[in-house]
Amino acid sequence: MKNKTINVLIELGIPANVAGFQYIVDAMCLFEDKDWRNGKITVLYEKIAKMNNTTASRVERGMRTAFDSALSRGNSGQVARYLTFQKPTNGNLLHVLYLRLTEEE
Repeated sequence: MKNKTINVLIELGIPANVAGFQYIVDAMCLFEDKDWRNGKITVLYEKIAKMNNTTASRVERGMRTAFDSALSRGNSGQVARYLTFQKPTNGNLLHVLYLRLTEEE
């Protein structure tokens, strides 16, 4: 899942050097455990923050910035394929991305 997520994020146009890139990769890896997919997104932020020695608010902001980058100036074909423009919250975008990634397997 990790390598596939990295490839898709690059295709989406999310710069690999932004913190949100790694946070999204971490979220997709955690989503492989069903408990994380069905849990509260704030708990997910806290777990990723601990993994990266940062705060949950930085994780949330980093993901939002990375997704905003893809939605506003990313590869529109890939954005339409992997993300959604309806209710583009971090939680919704993470879940849609995970579902689309697992559909391809």
